[in-house]
Amino acid sequence: MRAHWTIRLMTMAVVLVLLSFLGVPSAPAQEGQRARTPIPVPRFPDGTPNLGWVDPEYKGTWHSGNHQDIQKDVVDPKDGIPFQPWAKALVDYRNKTDQKDDPNNYCLPGGGTRPTSLMSGWEFIQMPEQKRIVRILERPTRFFQVIYMDGRPHPQEAYELPTWMGHAIGRWEGDTLVVDTVGFNEGHWISRTGSPRTNMHHVTERFTRKDYYTLAYEATIDDPGAYTRPWKIAWDIRWEAGEELEEVVCMENNKFPDHYEDLAPDHSKAPEDIIRQF
Repeated sequence: MRAHWTIRLMTMAVVLVLLSFLGVPSAPAQEGQRARTPIPVPRFPDGTPNLGWVDPEYKGTWHSGNHQDIQKDVVDPKDGIPFQPWAKALVDYRNKTDQKDDPNNYCLPGGGTRPTSLMSGWEFIQMPEQKRIVRILERPTRFFQVIYMDGRPHPQEAYELPTWMGHAIGRWEGDTLVVDTVGFNEGHWISRTGSPRTNMHHVTERFTRKDYYTLAYEATIDDPGAYTRPWKIAWDIRWEAGEELEEVVCMENNKFPDHYEDLAPDHSKAPEDIIRQF
């Protein structure tokens, strides 16, 4: 019996060796190969890449993964983020204090590269007839970015009245959506590790759907108020099929969770007193 099993094992080993020489993958390898087979990029009738849902049966959201320390994702320059001395000192302080002042903790919307670095989902809604694209982001609170695709320039108002999200204009370069954003206020951070932005902050982002499940992301940050030269980050973003954005309620300076147990109304009080309690 032992000799019988020994012969069978030797026969299987010989077969596997022959298959490897013939280039025939094993069953698990074939399954993995099928799983990695790229699905063509979906497109609109005019040939423009569809960066969102194909139809309700093929819904999903984009997830960047954990890129909150974007110092690890700098591709140019090779030696990392080119901080000015004051900006580097500020980043060091923010890290020594465990990012306690991170605006994300206070539910403030972070424009530019910050929302793309978070682990939560987001999606594009393309409206060719209106010549604009809306990007909806799930966290830290559900907010949106309008990308104007009608060829307009940035208005002077964008620089004079800076905002959290800035003013974004877009264009197609082949299959790549290029988003140019200016007019940021100084209230947010570029990343979780505390890289600052000034009112000179200018971000050029490039989104390329390489296949159905992969979106290549590249961003060039030009902020002469905090950095000695422009710098570039890049990573791939994955498509999570079947997902939808969740409702996230997060308000600036939201203290409700801290006092939840204290907010049960006292029904022995008059109605007007109960209202004042909240």
